[in-house]
Amino acid sequence: MLSRSQARAVGAVAVAASLLGTAVWTGPAYATALPTEPARPVSLAQITGYPRQNVLPVWPDNPDDASIPIGVTPYDEIAPKLNALQRASDRVSARVAGRSAGGYDLYAVTVTAPESRAEARQQEEWKRLIEEEPVRARTDRRLLAGYKTPLFVNANIHGNEWEGTDAALRVIEEYATSTDPEVLTLLKRNRLVFNVTSNPDGRVAGTRQNSAGYDLNRDLTIVAQPETNLIRELIVDTKPIITLDLHGYVNPTLLHPSTPPHNVNNEYDLYIKHGLPNALAIEENLRALGYPETQRARIPFRDDEPGVWDDFPPIYVPSFAMLQSSIPYTIEAPLNPRGNLTPEEKLRRSRINTDVHEVAIKTSLRYIQDHRAEVLHDQAEVYRRGWAGEPLRDIPDEYVPGWGPEDNYHTTFPRAYVIPTGPGQHSETAAARLVDLLIGSGGRVWQARKDFRADGKSYRAGSYVIDLHQPKRGLVNSLLEPGIDLTDRVDDLYAGPAAWSQGLTWGATVDTLWDRLPDTPVTRIYDGEAEGELPGGNSDLRLDLQDAADLLAVNTLLDRGVRVYRLADGSVAVRSTPGTRRLVRDVVEEYDVSFGRAPARWHGTPLDEVVVGYLGTVEERDTLRDTGFEARTLTAATLAGTLTDDVDVVLVASSVNLASLTPENRAALDAFLARGGGVVGLGTAGANFSNGAGLLTVTATAGADLASGVANIVNRGGPVTSGAIPHAFISQPVWFTDLGAGVTVEQSYAADPLAAGWWAPNAAGANGQAAAANQASIVRGVTPGGNGVVLFGTDPTFRLHPKGLQSQLGRALLWAAQR
Repeated sequence: MLSRSQARAVGAVAVAASLLGTAVWTGPAYATALPTEPARPVSLAQITGYPRQNVLPVWPDNPDDASIPIGVTPYDEIAPKLNALQRASDRVSARVAGRSAGGYDLYAVTVTAPESRAEARQQEEWKRLIEEEPVRARTDRRLLAGYKTPLFVNANIHGNEWEGTDAALRVIEEYATSTDPEVLTLLKRNRLVFNVTSNPDGRVAGTRQNSAGYDLNRDLTIVAQPETNLIRELIVDTKPIITLDLHGYVNPTLLHPSTPPHNVNNEYDLYIKHGLPNALAIEENLRALGYPETQRARIPFRDDEPGVWDDFPPIYVPSFAMLQSSIPYTIEAPLNPRGNLTPEEKLRRSRINTDVHEVAIKTSLRYIQDHRAEVLHDQAEVYRRGWAGEPLRDIPDEYVPGWGPEDNYHTTFPRAYVIPTGPGQHSETAAARLVDLLIGSGGRVWQARKDFRADGKSYRAGSYVIDLHQPKRGLVNSLLEPGIDLTDRVDDLYAGPAAWSQGLTWGATVDTLWDRLPDTPVTRIYDGEAEGELPGGNSDLRLDLQDAADLLAVNTLLDRGVRVYRLADGSVAVRSTPGTRRLVRDVVEEYDVSFGRAPARWHGTPLDEVVVGYLGTVEERDTLRDTGFEARTLTAATLAGTLTDDVDVVLVASSVNLASLTPENRAALDAFLARGGGVVGLGTAGANFSNGAGLLTVTATAGADLASGVANIVNRGGPVTSGAIPHAFISQPVWFTDLGAGVTVEQSYAADPLAAGWWAPNAAGANGQAAAANQASIVRGVTPGGNGVVLFGTDPTFRLHPKGLQSQLGRALLWAAQR
């Protein structure tokens, strides 16, 4: 968001620009997220030559930019610098490739020798050939001689780790203006693609997260933020040989490759053979800088124990890039320039960090040149193995120095997946969303043109078929397979989640075919489709709430004045009148939801619009937004002013010490509860709130801090979990015992609670899987005072990932608010 000084400056700069002919930024302070649905490949006829230059809008001067005190480039100086370089050089092409969550421009820059339109089209043909026909590509002499191998640099994804941007700008400027014959040769043989500052919100504010509150380097397979949508797009489109993600601050400089556990879907033999030597080369060139602080690097694969700095989940830029057949690196510059330091020391540290990142870029480019034939062969080999459906390789001990049995992670690929449409699908909107994720991430999906049978099950025409004989099968399988139980393999993890499985947690039915591809004609598609349905006739209508889109539809109908009733199983019904049907038809078209006929002689509880006050984080805020609820931010210190009469239910996801509330805030809470306000609680914070406020009595037990993944659960039915998916997402799982009077179990962990992930016990085992087996994971009840209370031990809001659980949270809110 712009500061007031920035906002005042916009008008003055715009006026000056109109006189001087300078492009300036005059757009909104906030940007909506870029669309994340995939697009068809660009036609070769649309390809133009290089340079592809654009005049970038110039932002107003901001003296409060947090990058200024450490001596790096303020955000508002980036566009002028790139504009000047484009004017000075035909090797630089810059564009505004998107907008951040806070509305700042995101700059994508390509540096390469000029290309005619025909030459650019030839480059695109070769790039596609490497993926489409890898065997032919790696024997094509013209391709091997003329293809411009791509390098991708992603800078400043954590906003308060600034120097990657400055290293990128330094390299761009040098290569744009150099007369060195070696540089000219490099640019004739390579394309360098830079995401100059992938988190401008954080760069300006001095925060790790973007302005929406998200750590972008945890979002690469969720793609909830516009910034990560662009990163994904650039990696998928560029097909980089090497990907560098520039960070700080770990001393000594940290370089991938990482410790185990490794993602089980990677062709790790083709990565580590290059990943380790280039890391060693970067270390050697850092030593040559001559600084005491750069005489040794930390390479986790070489220097750390398993689990200390792993590349297991595909949520990070490098781990996502590896699934795209890139050789990726996190580069953590060594010296933290933040905090209580002299101005001179801040400048010294930032200069060294910038030098470190520059070395990483140039060394990696040199590695590509020195091993050009081999890295091209191995990128194509990843795709070839995918097309051929070959099993992953068992990598022998000492394949590279230090490789051992603790590094050997692999999976077995099925022959195909089917995402059904029609009666066999849990949620059509969830299925379409999942298909969009697969395609947008670089996977391939086909659609059946006729009805078919596979593994004894019938499927409708239009069902999605995912043939695992495809070039990026590792990426696709990483998203769809359940994952593995890591508990007995590692004692530690760098971070969760230890399993993710959009195939099990996004709310769609996904069937696995192990042996045969379905025998049916198919067409490759480029986006998922969900067509809402509305039955004919004059019958009353019912909507089963199994996806966030269904909640959006309900909340939209309530907002438009339609009378909606909640049925005992948590679904909703609407009486049929011409006016109501017209409004229902509108939401069917808007959200692609499907209504059915309401049961005969149905009876339901009338609903009103629900206002939710939440004690939580941006994850709760945005989950409420995605399900259509009006949300109010609450804190323990502001209850008296925010817990007003129109708040119907409180969502508790953060710990609140009720004993420390001021008299005014406690009085506001008591008044809310006295009028029958509902409560939905997440984890131990929600359970402690319930116990402390005298609502439901439970004992809540939490698993280990990093216990996370996909849980097997048993749904008991009821207004919250009727018809729900049989898996849940957990991040530090919680279970409920010693249930008080009037507490009903709606869901429990299965006898084998962990489908995939990591869930280690403490020394006594009280927090392990065995202790959680068969215990309650969702409970509800009504207090003597009439408060509806629902407590979750699963995590329906985690980084906006477990989309299949969002409907459970929405149903809980409706039930707790209005019984």
